[in-house]
Amino acid sequence: MHTFSIDRSKDRPDQRVLLHRSFYAHGVPRLMAICRLRGHKPVVDGYDSKYGPADRRRARWVCCDRCGVRPDPQGPLGADRWNIGDRYTGALPGPWPDRPEGTLAAELIVGRSHSLGCGVTVGSAGCENVLSAHVGLGPLGALYLSTERFGTWVQRRLNPTGYESKKVQLAFHHGQLWWEVWARENEWRATDPKWMKGNALIDPRHYLLGPQKNHKVSETERVPAVVRMPEGDTHDVTVHLEQWETRRTRGRARTYWLAQWDCKKGIPVRNHDWKGDETFSYSWPIDGVTPDNPRWPLILAAKAAEQCTRDRDRYGYRAPEPADDGAA
Repeated sequence: MHTFSIDRSKDRPDQRVLLHRSFYAHGVPRLMAICRLRGHKPVVDGYDSKYGPADRRRARWVCCDRCGVRPDPQGPLGADRWNIGDRYTGALPGPWPDRPEGTLAAELIVGRSHSLGCGVTVGSAGCENVLSAHVGLGPLGALYLSTERFGTWVQRRLNPTGYESKKVQLAFHHGQLWWEVWARENEWRATDPKWMKGNALIDPRHYLLGPQKNHKVSETERVPAVVRMPEGDTHDVTVHLEQWETRRTRGRARTYWLAQWDCKKGIPVRNHDWKGDETFSYSWPIDGVTPDNPRWPLILAAKAAEQCTRDRDRYGYRAPEPADDGAA
């Protein structure tokens, strides 16, 4: 068994975060008590797909219906002869593994605000994480857990086929209660029943003072500025301030300023040619900066450089080598 941890705070520096670390345990022996006492229960497993070459859209193999391990070698079966889930009564293509192992992982965040709630996800047949769970503790942080191969019996009982993980989750944030009941992870369809995924306002201010609405009151003209990065590169941007007001039907209104910068060509923050390797704009609330301060364009340009510097540090950006002009 091999254990180690990774300090994630280095990937995304944030002064609010007191601890952000991932923990891993590889090669953890799987107990599989029932299979060790009664032997494995061989069934037919596999997949059916609409994509790819015709001879690779269907496949079948043998696995244990309880723990999910496969004989080694697993040996392909005739896809036209067997259905997924059939009891396998033929000769095994190879012996069952003697010491099946799995992986346990955890991620702990202390200090960064998260929603209040918890959730459990049952992985799909092709998912690396068989089971995963999380607990959000609001301003205290969050804890994430996941297993690789552990909990296969649960996955095979509840979500044995397909490539869609299923989630049960309950969370509270922004004055609303959000829920997911056996919903597809990261996916929504118009045919899904309303009880499967939704939200409800539970903030008492919504019912006592009315719904909250925001609207823009005014904004400054766009002013050109120059962002100077620590690596020596400079970028032309435009900056402006927007005054917004938030109010409810009853009660006092609150006004605040939003600062925004835009760069037409984008400021590079990664060393790749992928889409999204540049930052083109950013908007954020900023205290103490109003149009009455004549230095506000310079302050916004400095904030833009600060933001892009954090992104470069996060993605390990390296300044390009100066071009060789061929001079002797």
